Amino acid sequence: MKNFRGTLLALVALLGLLGAWWMVRPAELTPAERKAALKENEKPIFVFEKANLVKVEVTRPDGAIVLAERADGWWLEGEELRASRSMVNRVKHQLHDLVARASVVDGPADDALYGLGNSTIHVKLTFRDGSTEEFDAGDPNPSGVSFYIRKSGDTAVYTVKKSAVDYYSLSLAEFRERRFASFDSKDVDALAAELPGGKRLAFQRTGENSWDMLAPQAFAANDSEIRGLLGRVSALKAVDFVTEDTTDFAKYGLDAPRAQITIRFSGRDPLTLLLGGVTGEKDGEYALAYVKLADEPTIYAARDGLLDDYLAEPETFRLKRFARMDPNTLASMVTTYAGDERDPDLTGTVTVTMEADTWLWDTGVPVPGSTPKRLATRVANVQADEFVAEVAEGSEYGFESPRATIVMTDRSGEARTVVVGKNASPVTDPEGHERERFYARALEFPEVYIIDSGVIDVVKDLLREHRRKATGDDEKTERRSRIESERAEMKK
Repeated sequence: MKNFRGTLLALVALLGLLGAWWMVRPAELTPAERKAALKENEKPIFVFEKANLVKVEVTRPDGAIVLAERADGWWLEGEELRASRSMVNRVKHQLHDLVARASVVDGPADDALYGLGNSTIHVKLTFRDGSTEEFDAGDPNPSGVSFYIRKSGDTAVYTVKKSAVDYYSLSLAEFRERRFASFDSKDVDALAAELPGGKRLAFQRTGENSWDMLAPQAFAANDSEIRGLLGRVSALKAVDFVTEDTTDFAKYGLDAPRAQITIRFSGRDPLTLLLGGVTGEKDGEYALAYVKLADEPTIYAARDGLLDDYLAEPETFRLKRFARMDPNTLASMVTTYAGDERDPDLTGTVTVTMEADTWLWDTGVPVPGSTPKRLATRVANVQADEFVAEVAEGSEYGFESPRATIVMTDRSGEARTVVVGKNASPVTDPEGHERERFYARALEFPEVYIIDSGVIDVVKDLLREHRRKATGDDEKTERRSRIESERAEMKK
């Protein structure tokens, strides 16, 4: 009861602190408030909300670059290419509250002296409400740390920080999106790959963190391995862009691509990636290959090696975390141990339950120490050393008389029973010590695995602690009984 009271008081204190922070937290200032907060000698150039910017038009002596927001992101208008998200964010971040460092001249001046003549870069910003702001970006000042700038309709020339305008002179490629196949892996429903040599790989999501392999074999797949495959695609980054003969697919090995990877989502169209031939160029030590998205015209040169993980042996993708439970959601564990030769008296069943973030014995008394938490983590996240068999048949694994049985139940009522059977072949660690291993499985699924001794070790720890508690309870009961007997004798 004291533990519960302490937890409740801590929660109340935390809520009080959060409430106090909420009352005094620095509020997000509006553009008008930001402008009013400027120092007397600070000259605001632009003050706007980043989210309100919808178009950026950059007119340069060598042509124009137009970035525009659409329903599916930002695009380079006229080029029909995806705009770089980092470049769009850079424009927003650098300009939304831009302040002049100094006023250089106010009135007629030699524009060429500041790079504001024929070589100037003109930038027009369009906002969601249709309003616009325009300025000319000039040359760097003699110090090289500031650039000259003049707003349209204003005769004054100012200097602003270099990072605010220096990027407008970059090449068109720097305004293009290099991460051309990015997505959120949480939205993926299925993954399929047609690979060299007629090989095929296919997975289907079956839960938030669970997958099934459909080809070339059928079995439960490892979530972390699938996320690794998805990550290889999502992280692809264009090193270069192909600008010539983009319709001649044979020239780039894309008429009969080496591989085709299709990723299906719950809320958007599929993404299909085609992998063509190598370019003959390198990015550092990495060879480059031609790649493109099936429904977009652009051909990219990206680092080769994408297929290394996809061509791994099927067993690489097999689920090894076979209990498929979250230790943080467990409500109870019923642990039975059959004993062993070293400690034959260490047998029996122990039940622990979770209440108010505390593990309790079956008597309702909190369990001291971290053993229940260690057991929950060990069993729910149990990671197999090896896969053994698709189905647990016969008695060779010892599951008919298991050494240990742990029944886990989570807060939603879902249960999982992990059984540990006979000894499997041991392994020798780098220090030369032989380590025990055991056959194990979850009864809700047919597969058999080999695990290390970690689960058994923590099971034994829990039973020892329970035995000490039971012995202590027995001693207390015996003392009370003796005291009561002595009092009864004294009354006679």
